[in-house]
Amino acid sequence: MAASEFMYLIISKHHYNYLMKTTATKTLPERYTLARTLDLRQTRNLILVNLFGLILLIASWIGYAGLANLIHPGSMNFSFSSGNIGEALLSLFTLVIVIVVMLVVHEGFHGLCFWIFTKTRPLFAFKGFYAYAAAPDWFLPKGQYLITGMAPLVGITVICVSLMFVLPVWWMSPLVWMLVLNTSGACGDLWMVYWLLRSPANVLARDKGDVLEFYTPEKQQ
Repeated sequence: MAASEFMYLIISKHHYNYLMKTTATKTLPERYTLARTLDLRQTRNLILVNLFGLILLIASWIGYAGLANLIHPGSMNFSFSSGNIGEALLSLFTLVIVIVVMLVVHEGFHGLCFWIFTKTRPLFAFKGFYAYAAAPDWFLPKGQYLITGMAPLVGITVICVSLMFVLPVWWMSPLVWMLVLNTSGACGDLWMVYWLLRSPANVLARDKGDVLEFYTPEKQQ
């Protein structure tokens, strides 16, 4: 075998291995098998994730409301009386709008990442009380799925916190609610990312929406 042919084989194999780690694929590589399944449809998992979400809700409210009061003192002080029912209804309506916007933007971040990495339209769906974006026909490498999982939490947090410094005081409540709901709503994402980080570097993830599957080579199971 000529030296040039030998080098070509080495480079080709290295290039293939690199692509295996960095490129999404619709075909599960040889010797890869199912290593772990995270199923949000299971009652135990659903309870644990929701409890985690409740903790995030309380912690993020304390943190972001405190930040808003630092930027605009008194902006997050609330009071209720029979004389301000109209204001309370307006706040409730605003909260509903924030929830809808948060869901769309949150899943939009996931969907955008899936689209960038797979070059195909992701699946968007509502099931029960939650929405999700998924790419059920694709296997994503660790780095790509990590970005996909964390994108809504990081992206929305950066945007909303930045806006808190430039928008007037009456924007503080919607922005805080957006931050709080997005952070607590990311409980499932964080749960999946936790297990992803504990997986081997060459793990492949298939996201079906409410079920996440991890695939690894047989020798690493």
